[in-house]
Amino acid sequence: MKLVDDVRKWWRWHTTYVFAAIIAFPEIWLHSTDLQALLPPAVVSHIAPFVGALGFLLRIRKQAPKPPAADDTDKAGA
Repeated sequence: MKLVDDVRKWWRWHTTYVFAAIIAFPEIWLHSTDLQALLPPAVVSHIAPFVGALGFLLRIRKQAPKPPAADDTDKAGA
C-alpha cells in the first residue's frame, strides 16, 4: 500500500476529523441517555450520511497551498 506524500500531517486534514466523528458518534449516542433524549433514532440515522457527504466535500476541496520547498543553495552558503 502506498501512502500519500504528506502522511505525517494526517492530523491536519479536515477529513480526519469527519471520519473520527463518523466512527465515534454512534458509540457516544448509545452510551449517553441525554443525547438519546435529544436526538431520536430517526435523526441519528440521517447524521452519518450527512457527515459522510461533508467528508467527501472536504476531501475534494483544496485545503491549503503547500509551502515552497527549501532551496538547497541557501543552505550551502551558511
